[in-house]
Amino acid sequence: MTSTLLALWSSVALGLGGPVTEVSIRSAPSATTEILIAVDGEVEFREFTMEGPSRLILDLFGARHHLPVDNYAGVNRGGVRSVRTSQYSDDVVRVVLELESLSPYEVVSEPGRIRVVMQNPTGEFEPWTSGHAAPADLAEVASGPADRAAPLPAPTTTMTAQAPATQQEARRISVEFNEMPIREVLFTFSDFSGRSIVAGSSVEGNISAKVDNAPWPEALDVILSTNGFVATDLPNGIIRVDDITSISEQSDVEPLRTRAYRVNYATAEDLVDAIEGLLTPERGQARASISTNSVVVTDIEAVQREVEELMAQLDVRTPQVQIQAKIVFVNRTDINDLGIVYDLKDSGGNQLNQVSPGAADLDGNGSIDLPDEVVPQGANVVSLGGNSVAALGNATNRVPSATLTLLSSLIVGRHTLVSFIEALESVNLSDVQAEPSVTVRDNREARIQVGELTPLRVLDAQANTQGAGGGGAGGAGGQGAQQGAAVIPQATVQIQETGIILTATPHVTDDDHILLELNAERSAPQLADSDVGFIFNTQNAQSEVLVRDGETVVIGGLTVTEREEVRSGIPFLMNLPLVGGLFRTTRESQIQRDLIILVTPTIVREN
Repeated sequence: MTSTLLALWSSVALGLGGPVTEVSIRSAPSATTEILIAVDGEVEFREFTMEGPSRLILDLFGARHHLPVDNYAGVNRGGVRSVRTSQYSDDVVRVVLELESLSPYEVVSEPGRIRVVMQNPTGEFEPWTSGHAAPADLAEVASGPADRAAPLPAPTTTMTAQAPATQQEARRISVEFNEMPIREVLFTFSDFSGRSIVAGSSVEGNISAKVDNAPWPEALDVILSTNGFVATDLPNGIIRVDDITSISEQSDVEPLRTRAYRVNYATAEDLVDAIEGLLTPERGQARASISTNSVVVTDIEAVQREVEELMAQLDVRTPQVQIQAKIVFVNRTDINDLGIVYDLKDSGGNQLNQVSPGAADLDGNGSIDLPDEVVPQGANVVSLGGNSVAALGNATNRVPSATLTLLSSLIVGRHTLVSFIEALESVNLSDVQAEPSVTVRDNREARIQVGELTPLRVLDAQANTQGAGGGGAGGAGGQGAQQGAAVIPQATVQIQETGIILTATPHVTDDDHILLELNAERSAPQLADSDVGFIFNTQNAQSEVLVRDGETVVIGGLTVTEREEVRSGIPFLMNLPLVGGLFRTTRESQIQRDLIILVTPTIVREN
């Protein structure tokens, strides 16, 4: 109280500005409320409103604060809850009226006072006054009338840490500035938010802006960034405002700190690359500690806070995905062979034994004329006799491994007609099914193989050259050694993976969908007909699909059909209508291969 009285007497003695001596509230006609601010002298004013809570703020320019106290709580009259006053700056007195709700108002400057007229939502009420603050009334200030609201104690300066308000907790503000000094703008936001805002020495200039119902942190950031300033939240809750140039200069001289950030779910090597973009050029460092799975960062404090926020966003627990696949491979082969073979012989003349293998009976007496040492059993023998006819039909194009053979013989005079009817029908069915299942973390590749490793022998075409004999290092001896050099091919063994191979990389989206990068393969080795060794029958499918959680999708459906028909027989006769089938051999084959790959991804839910 003593300091308040001394400030009052000194300001009166020096005659600094128009003193504000009283604030009163009274009921007015037409259901309105009048707030009267007594001022000795001419002053200018500016008013604006804020929300959360609703407030009407008046700044009186060229005024001095001569009220006995600053804060009046529990007014509760005519829609006014409380009144707060302060010497906002050297020549500005701020009067803050906390209201029940914002309503239309009018501010009028009259001789010796500022009058505010607004709607009265509560009806008739007893008048209220803050009391006069003239020197003759100091005794009354201490006691005050009975209807005066109890003033709050004078504020004191305390150093307390306050956590920055989050975006969800930020109150909304509506305010308009017209060529207002930047420091007064910061004081307005400090008063509204209850946060301490400290401006740097280079923060100067005037600001014009209008904000309508926006969160105050966003409004402050936009206003500052538009005018080339930056607001920084310090760990103790204070907001520091500087221009961009000053921040750059401070980062060059600010001491470095080293902190270790423990990584729980990701790997330190993966996070180092993301952090390097935040480091101070030529000063900041980030390295991974593999033994502890930590990231060690050396940089200034502001960068350390940014790194900590980024680490909290990146080092999160990612879901796991169970991938179940079903690979079905069906190979079906149908073969139909039908052929008729003819052998016309003359027992006393020409004859061939290709159809009925055996030793030759050259004279037709039923005995073998040559021993096996001369004509081996089963050899092809042509016997030339007298005037006679011998013929073979389709003898070299017979049905291999026939399942049905009919033999008929017809003797006409000296000639014998032997015919074979051969038939084959076979169906080969191969059905291979594999159901691999694997569980993998989000954004990680999973691979599973069921099969074998096939070794392949590879000969190097550029073989080494070795000398076959000794020789001198130069002269004729060297030339002799070079001419005697031998080319020795080098053989190496390569391993080829075969069987069922599935690789999958899942990406879980926010709406419980799964983006799958898939590669499914089925392969099997087969001996080649030539001397190259092996050939590999391979079926694979590579795709990228978006599926719902637990949904089955077909990523590969492939059907290959090979049809082959071969006809061979006696020329001209095989093409005759109706009877042409008696003079030819027909071979029909059909191979059908089906490949189906089904995948079902499921997000592993925590209990």
